[in-house]
Amino acid sequence: MKLRVPPTLLFGRGRLADVAAILDELGAERPLVVTDPGVVAAGIAERLLGHLREAGHHAEVWDGVAPDPDEGHAERCRDRILEGGHGSVVALGGGSAIDAAKVAAVLATSGGKTSDYFGFDTVRRPGLPLVTVPTTPGSGAEVSSHAVIVQLSPRKKEVVAGLHLLPRAAIVDPELTLTLPAPQTTWSALDGFVHAVEAFLARRATPLTDSFARPAVPAIARALPRVLADGADMEAREDLSLGCLYSGLAMANANAGAIHALGYPLTGRYGIPHGLANALVAAPTLERIWPGRPERCAELARLLGNEGAGAGPEELAANVRRFLVTLGVRGGLSGHGVCEEDLPELAEAATRFRPVLDNTPVALGREDLLAVYRAAWPGD
Repeated sequence: MKLRVPPTLLFGRGRLADVAAILDELGAERPLVVTDPGVVAAGIAERLLGHLREAGHHAEVWDGVAPDPDEGHAERCRDRILEGGHGSVVALGGGSAIDAAKVAAVLATSGGKTSDYFGFDTVRRPGLPLVTVPTTPGSGAEVSSHAVIVQLSPRKKEVVAGLHLLPRAAIVDPELTLTLPAPQTTWSALDGFVHAVEAFLARRATPLTDSFARPAVPAIARALPRVLADGADMEAREDLSLGCLYSGLAMANANAGAIHALGYPLTGRYGIPHGLANALVAAPTLERIWPGRPERCAELARLLGNEGAGAGPEELAANVRRFLVTLGVRGGLSGHGVCEEDLPELAEAATRFRPVLDNTPVALGREDLLAVYRAAWPGD
């Protein structure tokens, strides 16, 4: 068994104020705060700058990250690091900001361009010290040793993965999610929910990853509806953030599965938010996966509401669908702009995500993936 996590993890309300102390512990100087315009508009970046400057850090902000960052975002961030003489990086935001910052921190020390490092274990030396501070629940990027970056030509998602992408510290402050709009909260937390589910069913699952995935599933399922019902409920936000931290730790070490393979093409072709895309195909995917992990699938059904011993694939799928309805996620793929005639092409695209498909407990070929899309297509 192997468990790879950041050396320092901090969790709790008000932990944003501790970023400066963590940088001091790391001996990190002149931090560049990497973020996006939304986090700046919410005032969170300015709050962090205040804490850093009060502690004597010469810090600046770069807010040039966009959703689904591409090679150019990482390289422009790298340029800003080098031009400003920055010796460390603080990634403040959702998964996009964190992933761009991870790659930029590596480029700043290793040279080259982003595409030189696509793949696994291609980075041979440490990047600049990196501290991650998520402002959304669910991406898991703050604790993982990989980054998802869009290749520009041909345009597709690639991964940069390996030990040197692992942050030196991750700081999870549930208060930072207060300004996140409800739809983004839902999509991000659903990403975390699917991470926990897939990590629990993964071929690479271990007792260590199970110890995070098992409590994450019910924690997210209980807390997310409460957060959406009352955005000021800090106890619910704390529970949601902790559940998503657990799911991120599980996914970072057990990896995802077929739900992600099916979700990626929906985001790439139709712009459906990543967490929502995964959620739309989750129930029929789990029904198809059941034979490969019947005991674990039955346990998931119980974690989501079936207390009896007789839970089967239909009950698990029904529990997932009921959970989504409580969040206002209704309709199949057809209700989100997906054309039925595109389903075969989407299934072909999904077959290309081999690492997550190979981590799924049953073998799923093109026809299996197409069957899942067809099952997920009709509306309510």
